Amino acid sequence: MDKTAYVLIGVVLGVLLNAFKEWWFQNSKSKKDLEYLTIRISCVLDTFVNGCAGVVADDGLCYGQPDQNGYRSIQTKTPNFDPLSFEVEWKALPANLMYEVLSLPNQIEAANHKIFGAFEYAASPPDYEEGFEERKMQYATLGLKAHDLASKLRSIGKLPHQVALAPEEWNPVQFMKEAADKIEKLQEERNTRHKASMQEINESA
Repeated sequence: MDKTAYVLIGVVLGVLLNAFKEWWFQNSKSKKDLEYLTIRISCVLDTFVNGCAGVVADDGLCYGQPDQNGYRSIQTKTPNFDPLSFEVEWKALPANLMYEVLSLPNQIEAANHKIFGAFEYAASPPDYEEGFEERKMQYATLGLKAHDLASKLRSIGKLPHQVALAPEEWNPVQFMKEAADKIEKLQEERNTRHKASMQEINESA
């Protein structure tokens, strides 16, 4: 084998080595980007879940009492989730999961519009029952969605899952599930009564 062949082989090996080093670096960086993203955002979502549970627990009373006018009023501030405020590499996520996380703020905005409509057009003083029901239902739904997203992030980032709570500990996720089921049942019963009343009116007309 002449000198030229040795030089050519050396060049080829050098190119392959550089390509491998570049692949290894990018692969290592992508893994670190994904790990940081999943840790950071799952923790933020956990905080959001707790905030949603706080909203669901808000019955409009302060220490069991209405305000000075005898009205129920919102006691708990709604939580916020702004994923684009965090400096993470979103492209490290699969497209579907990235879409789910980044679209959550739009779902929060839509929920707030529904809550506003319930308080403005359906609820009446002093209890504003329909308004508080809608607020609890919307934030229970958002909280459960955020919990599901946090679980997906932990799975894809190969992170430890949340430690199971002891039976005597307050479980925000279970609390929101039970609250949503209860409100859904109440709303169904109210709709049934409303339909029955409308039918009676139509029959007597």
